[in-house]
Amino acid sequence: MDYSIRPLCFSHVDLPREFFGGVPIHSGEGVSASPMIYVLLSGQDVSGNLHHYLVDAGFHADKWIHRFGFYDWESPETVLGKVGATPEQIEKVFLTHMHFDHANNVGAFPNADVYVQLAEYQGWLQALALPDLYTPLGEASWITSSFDRDDARVFGELARDHRLHFVGDDEELVPGIRGHLSRDGHTFGTQWLSVDTSSGPYVVAGDAVMWYSNVEEMWPSGYTNGSTYNMLMTYGQIHEYLEGDVDRIVPGHDPLVFDRHPSWKIGANEVAEVHVAAWDTPRRPPMAEPATGQSAQRA
Repeated sequence: MDYSIRPLCFSHVDLPREFFGGVPIHSGEGVSASPMIYVLLSGQDVSGNLHHYLVDAGFHADKWIHRFGFYDWESPETVLGKVGATPEQIEKVFLTHMHFDHANNVGAFPNADVYVQLAEYQGWLQALALPDLYTPLGEASWITSSFDRDDARVFGELARDHRLHFVGDDEELVPGIRGHLSRDGHTFGTQWLSVDTSSGPYVVAGDAVMWYSNVEEMWPSGYTNGSTYNMLMTYGQIHEYLEGDVDRIVPGHDPLVFDRHPSWKIGANEVAEVHVAAWDTPRRPPMAEPATGQSAQRA
């Protein structure tokens, strides 16, 4: 298979650089205007049929925007429309993990089956079952600082409708796309995806790699629900898989993705074309503005 890979920014948030780059190596460096991203993977089968898959689903515009100060939020209809797709065309959503900013808006894709690592799902169910001792701050407590309790209900409904699928390590999700488990790293069962293209493999990392610097400096990000050592081991696995070509990673929140690859901006947010398949064509429209990329970071 030869997939087109298009990271799509749907919102931004200002957070300390150490949140993504790591403590203390990036402590005291100020604030970064960091993109919230999901990634459109588009493939064509041997019969010429087009298939759209989405890596992560983002979050919907409700309490999370106000809780953390997100801005520039755009709907999936608007974001996907920039590259000629619609939410209804998404056949499968591959969740890298179940943090709200990656999983909260799965309901926006009515025809999609949802794929998540079994270890991730089981881990969050176990965490949500902990007694009140572990949530002294209510919803602001550590356990639910990045997880929306309402999502447990949504995932239950997906399971009832036979649209929720649990996967394991190194499992083929569709031809040319595999899920790789990063157990107890960023979360209980984060997965990174390897994607085949005509120019070789790419990795869509989600928060298994938040910034390129995590791998380039071999330094885990500053926020995790799991083990920073396990995160480091994942960086090594991805580095070896790509034979050191770090630019073939699509990180979870790095504005540099819009500098290292052809990119543009329509409306509030950026689009990158990491790889355009041989059967496909670039989607940048004539009226598009240059992407801001690294210039969006605020010192």
